[in-house]
Amino acid sequence: MGSGGGRYFTAALVVLLAVAVVRSASACFDPADAYAVEVVLNAPGVEYDLRALSGAALVSYAGGTAYAYRSRYDSRLIVVVSEQELAPGSGGKHLAVRVQVPVETREYRVYRCLLPLRCSWQLKERVPLSFTAGEGEVTLDLGTLRCDAPCWVRFKPRISASARGNITVSGVLVLRGSPRVRAPEAGGGELEYRVGMPCLLSVGEPCFRVMVLIPGYDAPMRIEAGEYRVELTLHWRASAAAEGALERVEVESSCLKAAPEVEPVRDLGQRAEEGGEIVREVKGLTVRASYAGGALSVTVESPRELSGRELEEVLQQLSGIAPELRACNFTSAVEYRIAPHVEVGECEVKAALRAELEWLVESGVVRGLERGEVERIVSAAKLGYAGWNQRLVWHNGEWLPYSSVPGAALVRCAGGVQPAFLAESREYAGLPQAPSLGVAQTQAASGAQPTGAAGRAPGWLWALAVAALAALAAALLSYVAVKRLLPA
Repeated sequence: MGSGGGRYFTAALVVLLAVAVVRSASACFDPADAYAVEVVLNAPGVEYDLRALSGAALVSYAGGTAYAYRSRYDSRLIVVVSEQELAPGSGGKHLAVRVQVPVETREYRVYRCLLPLRCSWQLKERVPLSFTAGEGEVTLDLGTLRCDAPCWVRFKPRISASARGNITVSGVLVLRGSPRVRAPEAGGGELEYRVGMPCLLSVGEPCFRVMVLIPGYDAPMRIEAGEYRVELTLHWRASAAAEGALERVEVESSCLKAAPEVEPVRDLGQRAEEGGEIVREVKGLTVRASYAGGALSVTVESPRELSGRELEEVLQQLSGIAPELRACNFTSAVEYRIAPHVEVGECEVKAALRAELEWLVESGVVRGLERGEVERIVSAAKLGYAGWNQRLVWHNGEWLPYSSVPGAALVRCAGGVQPAFLAESREYAGLPQAPSLGVAQTQAASGAQPTGAAGRAPGWLWALAVAALAALAAALLSYVAVKRLLPA
């Protein structure tokens, strides 16, 4: 490669890397997303003209410069109007509108406790299997399962087969044992739980099953405290003999009072989050309990330091979830969290989104967005539907989070809070009031370009600084790479 070609290659690489760094940084998760709603107006026929937004603050957002001002519905809320791609590199841009509750950084005292897992098991792995042609059955003794408290369990057998023909395998898992604490109504008999497991394996032909949730297989199943022998009976139908193996049986367990998909949590005054975590408000404190990493994890989040007596009272309130929590020995640490600066609910944020969308249509900034479509957007919006992954977009006639769109290019990185979203920042304090309709119509009619950029250069300078640093780093990497390719 000649020196000229090398220079062109390096320059192109610098530009590409700089753009990639700026775009990826702007698309990362912002902690303030949880307190905002955002919609990309990518529906067919929707157009926009940003000239009417002259006078709004210019901020760095979504990989470029956006307009920010205080909401006309509630001046404490922030409105950000930006141009965004629907997917990275798609080329076309659409107008996006975000309504943000201002946030602040709060100091929290976090108390943590880990208790050993109350369910343990010793189950066999990699058990060889021989499937004969036609139909067959085999029963496997897998080992023992022990639960020191009533728990919810779910089993996932993993079976493999090297088959020359078609084969389907189903099964029934049986737990047999004696309870640790025998209830008077239970009598003196042995406890037994049976779990049907249709369609464990299907090769060469479909496997049909009744579409109902099976406790212990599709959803958690409650079992009493005790030690159980575990047996798995497999039934198969094969067109030819085949060799296979029961690779392992995965066990999921939770001994919390409210298990996901099993018991209603509303009666306990708490909510269950994804992954089986229970979140409960106790005397104004946020308490989280979940099974993770082989132990029951409990955290108590408080804006102030708690005394030993106060922690004891919290544990007493949680005894209905898991009695063993009374043995917690907490450790504490100081952490900083993002929290809403003002008490504004989801209904108010959605009302602000409606007001801003209607104003953008009335002022001529947005064209082609009917009032009925505005109502559909507001109806679909939820607090937290904001940021690259969760912003509302139009897809096949519906408004839904971008993460729900097939083939969506999602980001996994976490970034910081935009300065304009922080209530303690100068950027937030300096946000102008919402543009008025009369001024906006006059500016749009005169064809005036947006003004006020000179007084708000820091937003531009920040974006340019990031791009410059990225370009410098890319140039150094490119120089080293090209240098190695050249003859000595």
